[in-house]
Amino acid sequence: MLDRAREFLRSIQGLEPDRAREALEDLRGRYPDAVLRLLWQREEYDGSLHYDLLIKKPGCGTVSLSWCPDRALPWPLRGVHRTSEQVLLRVNGVDMKVPDAVARLDFLWDEARLTDRLVTACLLQEELYESPVTLSETELQQAVDAFRRARGLITARATREWMELHSLSVQGLEELVAGEAAVERLRDRVTAGRVEPYFAEHESEFARVRVARLVYLDRALARRAAEEARSGAGFYDVAEREFSAGRVAGDLFADLAADELGMDAHGPVEAGAVLGPVPLGDGFAVVKVLSVEPAVLDERTRRLVGRRLFDEWIAERRESAKIEWFWGNTARTSAL
Repeated sequence: MLDRAREFLRSIQGLEPDRAREALEDLRGRYPDAVLRLLWQREEYDGSLHYDLLIKKPGCGTVSLSWCPDRALPWPLRGVHRTSEQVLLRVNGVDMKVPDAVARLDFLWDEARLTDRLVTACLLQEELYESPVTLSETELQQAVDAFRRARGLITARATREWMELHSLSVQGLEELVAGEAAVERLRDRVTAGRVEPYFAEHESEFARVRVARLVYLDRALARRAAEEARSGAGFYDVAEREFSAGRVAGDLFADLAADELGMDAHGPVEAGAVLGPVPLGDGFAVVKVLSVEPAVLDERTRRLVGRRLFDEWIAERRESAKIEWFWGNTARTSAL
C-alpha cells in the first residue's frame, strides 16, 4: 500500500487539488479498508502545491506520507504555520475561508447558530474528504433543478440575476449545489437503518402539535407577552397588538413536532395551553396549543428523525474536534 501511495503522490505533482482528489479514487478502490485523506498546501513563495497523504486504519493509527521532487521549494522556505488573511476557521486541519463562509450562511441550517454552522461545515467537509460522494451529471442536474425550484428561480433570467447577486459563476453554483447534495447523501449514510428504532424509542417526542405562535428575538418581550396571555388578556388580543406593533415576525399558525416545544421535558400538553417563552430557532416563541396528534412515521417525521440523528452524529464529532479560530476577538472566539 505504501509503495502504491508513494507512486500516487509522484503522479499528482502539478495537478490542482480537484484533479488530484479524483485520481485518489483508484487507490481507494484498491484498499477499501483504509481511510485515505489528501492534504495540500499552496506555498506563498512560488505558488507551488505540496501534497501529503494520510492513511488511517482502525486500530493501527495513521501514516502521514509525502513525496517531494528534487527541484521543489526547499524545506527551510516552507511556511510552518502561516495563516492566510482569507482563512476564518480551521477544524481538524480543514480550512474555512471567509468567502466560503459568507456563501454558506444562506444555505446551512437556519436554526443553527452562526459559529455552529461554520464548525459543522468543516466537520462535514472533513468527512466528505475521507469518504467522498460522487454525483453523476444527471444527478447534479437534478440537484441544480431542485435548488432553483426551492428558491423560485424558474427562468434563466431569474437564475442569472440570483447568481450575479451572490457573485456566483456557473461552476460556483454547481459546486455549491454538489456540496449540498453530498451532505444529503452523507445524512442518508449516517442514518441508514437507524430511523425506525429511534422513532420507536422516542415516539412521544414526535407528536404533531398545531399551534398559534408569536416569535420574538428578545426573550424579555416574549416573557411579557406570555404572562399577559396567561393572565386573561387573551392570546389573540395580544397577538393582534404585537403584530400591529411589528414586534413579532413570521406566520401566526404552525405545525410543529412536540420536541420543538420541549413537551418531552415538561410532560403532556393539552389543547388550549399557553407556553413560553420557548426557544425556537434563533428566537423565542409564545405558543397557544390548538391540538395534539399522536406521532406517525410518515415522510415528514422520517426527515425530523433523520435530522436529529444527524445532529447527534455531528455533536459527537464536534466534542473531539480540534477547533482553531483565526478571526475576531481572541477572548470571544476562545470562549466559543
